[in-house]
Amino acid sequence: MGIFKSMIEFKWPILLFELIFLIGGILLITTGIKIQKQSQTSALISIVIGTIITLISLYILFWTFIVGYNS
Repeated sequence: MGIFKSMIEFKWPILLFELIFLIGGILLITTGIKIQKQSQTSALISIVIGTIITLISLYILFWTFIVGYNS
């Protein structure tokens, strides 16, 4: 637990930045689902972009935890 806590304390600025993008991607997905009845095209674009942003953010978060950004 001590190693995990020190990793988060050391890397919190980049983790916060990546977490903001992750939340933004999730919000795009939920917005796309909610507006699906009004505009199919806008909903599809929002869902696709949100999914791409979410997957990229998760990948970067994974590598930040495993490797780190300063190694």
